[in-house]
Amino acid sequence: MRFQRNGRAAFTLVELLVVIAIIGVMVGLLLPAVQAAREAARRMQCGNNMKQIGLAMHNYHDTFNNFPYGHKLEVAGASKRRDTWYHRVLPFIEQQPYYDAYSNAEVTYGFFTAEYIHRLPVELAGVAVPSFMCPSDPAGPAKGGGGTNNGFQGNYAVCSGGGSPTNPVLATITGPIDLNMIREDAGGMFGLQRSRNFRDCIDGTSNTLLASEGIIRGSTGATWGELGGYWGGAPHGSFGFSTGESPNTTIPDRVYSCKSTTFRKAPCENGNAGGLPGRYNFARSYHPGGVMVTLCDGSSRLVSESIDRQTWRNLGNRAEGGVLAEF
Repeated sequence: MRFQRNGRAAFTLVELLVVIAIIGVMVGLLLPAVQAAREAARRMQCGNNMKQIGLAMHNYHDTFNNFPYGHKLEVAGASKRRDTWYHRVLPFIEQQPYYDAYSNAEVTYGFFTAEYIHRLPVELAGVAVPSFMCPSDPAGPAKGGGGTNNGFQGNYAVCSGGGSPTNPVLATITGPIDLNMIREDAGGMFGLQRSRNFRDCIDGTSNTLLASEGIIRGSTGATWGELGGYWGGAPHGSFGFSTGESPNTTIPDRVYSCKSTTFRKAPCENGNAGGLPGRYNFARSYHPGGVMVTLCDGSSRLVSESIDRQTWRNLGNRAEGGVLAEF
């Protein structure tokens, strides 16, 4: 007697191919969504970091009645030459023990080592502070920006301004020293030995940039002046950014020496080797479509890279006087 089976023992080849195709389509749809969700989380963390920097700046202002300088005036024979706003706000961003270690560097390492901050050993200068790293940048934690591989390089810098009306295109953030040994004013809230306060923010704290972010061109490399090079590169532009060009511009940053001149999304020119005038960094990020910023009122937000260029420039200046467009 024959017994006939009900049903089939396996898939046909066609059915198997259809299932594989469906799974492939589902994975193709799912992966971008997962990547977008991860980037959204990273952008949120970056925004939180910048908000913490804004809060630290406000607490500093409450304590000293002004914001810290962009970077310190160098005086021959003085210690901690090229100190920046980054070092000043460490106690206000839950880094008091680290700040104390930095403050006592002359005792710990000797005066000669502490005369210039980029001479300090990697055990001190190389400490990475998470609050100054954007999680979307794969280079972090990085070192560089100050001539050696000793110093931590972060993603965040303060706003030096958008330049004068006679030079709005490429606003240099370092310039000639005048008779008072103070560099030219690029229009922003931060510069050499300038400790400005809220009353200097004539355009209003919600219309003036405090800080933004930049892209690090690789985890290591001896360079002078790239954005976020807190340990020695300040006179070459590392302390701040210019709003002379819009976020994520294709115009190269121009520093004393670059880690790379061909880095994706962050072109750079070697100002020293090329004999080029001016030193400036522009706001850049890995976030799709824009950069995170902190305004002088302490708020943090994403600004589109398609923002009107003149509006962006005006945001960088504390006393532009014009009415801002929507941003």
